[in-house]
Amino acid sequence: MKTQYFVLISLLLSASGYASSSPIISLTSDNDAPFGADNDYTNGLFFSYTTAILSDNSRIEPLSLSTQSFDKLEFVLGQKMYTPDNIASSSPVANDRPYAGFLYTEANYLSILPHRVTRFSVTLGTVGEQSLARQAQRFVHDITDSEYPNGWAFQVDEGLVGNLGYLNHYAWHRSTLTNSTQFEISNISEINAGNFRSDASTGVMLRWGEYLSTSIGAANIDSERPFRASALRNGTIGWFAFSGLEARYRFNDITIEGDRPGIAEPENYPATLENKQATIVAGFTWYNTNFGGSLTAAIKTNDYIEALDSTQGNLSISLFFFL
Repeated sequence: MKTQYFVLISLLLSASGYASSSPIISLTSDNDAPFGADNDYTNGLFFSYTTAILSDNSRIEPLSLSTQSFDKLEFVLGQKMYTPDNIASSSPVANDRPYAGFLYTEANYLSILPHRVTRFSVTLGTVGEQSLARQAQRFVHDITDSEYPNGWAFQVDEGLVGNLGYLNHYAWHRSTLTNSTQFEISNISEINAGNFRSDASTGVMLRWGEYLSTSIGAANIDSERPFRASALRNGTIGWFAFSGLEARYRFNDITIEGDRPGIAEPENYPATLENKQATIVAGFTWYNTNFGGSLTAAIKTNDYIEALDSTQGNLSISLFFFL
């Protein structure tokens, strides 16, 4: 996994000489507090930088859709955290999700056409104490006077993890409603493989708004970072509302099944991966030639069988700027 990661990163970093357009920076925050919860996938924070459109001699031809596609590179620094339903307990709780944190970097190669976007991803990070999730959550809960999380000593601690991913976003149908608005139906299918998570998913997304051909691929059906400004076409303006439903089969998830060295007899505290999962999202995005924002609500079914609630929700806010 490490070899694959560094080979692709070397290829990405060797690309130079961008076509005329602007880079994009974005900051995204996911949190379940608006849903009155503080458990499961409870928080995510992401910073990304997307290059300008690659020139012809900079693109990686095997990853590009065509010579007419707009290809970009995106680099992400992110942190995700997962907690049990009972964060007040200073001892492990049976049949509850384990604490887990994930600090990672990600490199994405995007190839963009008006009706289709593909994304190849390489992710490398750490799960455990070095993810700094314990420190981050306790700091936030201190300054917001929230319930103190006491069980991070029993978090999943697996060290270095990595993943490879591929996503295909394809517009099945797009029609003009008025002079400026359109309606679109698209399919989003994704495959991820690695010791962080492995899964296969497919779903349907509906969008309504302006100039949809310049923003396809920005909205995703995911509870974790559902909006990605990297797919937006530079120099355009627009807005769109979106909603999507996705089904997936998850083969492994280290945040649930990983080793918990702080627990002497982990078999007494089971957390069993739920293989069949689903997610629904709804959101709104607006942007001009300088900046924009997106707000997305996501609800997903349980990641693990022993969960007390049947679903879990969170709200995602993304702000982005065209440099």
